[in-house]
Amino acid sequence: MTSEKTANPLRTAVNILSPIPLVVLVGAYFTGNLTVNPIQAATQRAGDIAIIFLLLCLACSPVNTLFDVPKVLKLRRPLGLWAFYYASLHMLSYVGLDYGFNFAFFNQDNANKLYVYVGFITLTLLSVLAFTSRRWWKVKLGKNWKKLHKLVYLAGAVAVVHLALVIKGNLLDLMGDLWKPIAAGSVLTVALILRIPAVKAWVVSQRQKIRAARAPKQPFAAQPPDNLPGSATLDNSAAAGEVHGVEKALKSE
Repeated sequence: MTSEKTANPLRTAVNILSPIPLVVLVGAYFTGNLTVNPIQAATQRAGDIAIIFLLLCLACSPVNTLFDVPKVLKLRRPLGLWAFYYASLHMLSYVGLDYGFNFAFFNQDNANKLYVYVGFITLTLLSVLAFTSRRWWKVKLGKNWKKLHKLVYLAGAVAVVHLALVIKGNLLDLMGDLWKPIAAGSVLTVALILRIPAVKAWVVSQRQKIRAARAPKQPFAAQPPDNLPGSATLDNSAAAGEVHGVEKALKSE
């Protein structure tokens, strides 16, 4: 999650569109369109939406790596915050609607449910990230702020584990409703692989080579012969530009 506050139409669109799933969910709840168990359905949908926003947050940097659209990096904070909001709604609906905030009954009924503890870990990580996402914390923590916010990777992994544990099925035996954790795990895996420095540098270099190949070629007469000093200067400049592009991409995390 980042804290930059520059004008960005994409970020405005995210903040306008992100409440829509909540409006749809509330409308379905009060109109009786949430199956025969509306409380359970509302809780599950809020959790699904939270994971989607979290994965979108994690996908911003890989999208920039693949397609060179730095504006998407500004979406990490709003997407991360919306993931936190929906995760909080997911937990509140579970504790409040299902148990009426009767914590004694809640603790007794969920003592042996591993997915509940994993869910609490996810929400705790997202809470820390959301709380420290403001620019004040970025200045206060300095270099440690970026280290702290790498916890978003752990939050994504724990969220996928939570989803795998809560489904009605057996992930190890490949039985039951498995498509959600498999899809979420696949997106998370790709996002994390594209963050590996060596992989990221290779992708950026390939992207720049493709862009250079597609660029219109200069007339032959405008290019100095190989035996002139100017040709070496141009070659060195091109190489330096490519290295600079890779280094810039690696530092965008």
